[in-house]
Amino acid sequence: MPLTSPAAPWFKSLCWASVLSVGALVVLGGIVRVTGSGLGCPDWPLCYGKLYPPLELQAVIEYSHRLVASAVVGPLILATSVAAWITQRRDRWIVVPASVAVILLIAQALLGGVTVLTELPGGIVAAHLALAEALLATLIVLLVASHRGPLIWNGNAYGRGGDPGFGRFPVLMLAAALAVYFLILTGSFVTAAGATAACTTWPLCQGNIFPQSTFQAINMGHRSATLVLGLYVLYALHLGFRGKNRQGGVKSLAMAATIILTMQVAAGAATVWLDFAIGLRALHLSLATALWGLVAGLAALSHTSPLASFHASPSAMSTEPSHG
Repeated sequence: MPLTSPAAPWFKSLCWASVLSVGALVVLGGIVRVTGSGLGCPDWPLCYGKLYPPLELQAVIEYSHRLVASAVVGPLILATSVAAWITQRRDRWIVVPASVAVILLIAQALLGGVTVLTELPGGIVAAHLALAEALLATLIVLLVASHRGPLIWNGNAYGRGGDPGFGRFPVLMLAAALAVYFLILTGSFVTAAGATAACTTWPLCQGNIFPQSTFQAINMGHRSATLVLGLYVLYALHLGFRGKNRQGGVKSLAMAATIILTMQVAAGAATVWLDFAIGLRALHLSLATALWGLVAGLAALSHTSPLASFHASPSAMSTEPSHG
């Protein structure tokens, strides 16, 4: 039997809009950060006490981030959650992530205000990014569930179709997603600690393997984590497009994530080599978010089964393998 989707096409479109808008918002937040526009509007939620910013570049950049968050992202997530409760309330794989997304949205908005009012302390800025990436992943889980039905956790389901080695792939991808999230947090910590320019050479730090100062240690810590965890992520991704029996979506996402990861490393190196150009720093942050979205999506997708039928019942937390 083919998979029966738990969601109508319009709801899937709403989920797509929410995911893409949050991804764009995170990228825009990165631009705010690398351009030093975080205090372009020194008050919150207004900008210099007004509903619109002054015609100054940093104020416009910061205000555009707020505007997208309040006028686009917020309404989309709220609409998605309300729609989930009205039309999909019997499916917890739809309702739970939709509800969690609203909670994360509120926390993210409040933390954004605290970030500005406390004049951008590094720890709060990093937490703001961590929440944003968690919100993106939550919406991606919702998106996958809206297309594929409930996620499943029985590893035996993945070994069907003549590909028994695929059974460990979902677990490996879940670990890979956590690794990417950790790398984003370490990169954010480098920026928050003011250690971005502590090492002006790459891959070594001032020609040294071992850092000579605290800031250099923070910078090299991120690079070392990228080397170790990046190799693991590459290993997990290659399992996604190896073999003839992979699902088309899994193959495509794995290949795209591999390309993005390679570009991300290259952008990081180029950022150092070209004196930390703002455009390259923004690209580095944007690619990190794209990689996170792809790997999180791949982890969620790998926990679904094309051989399963969705049963819309209050207890629908898993799918059953088809025997027909």
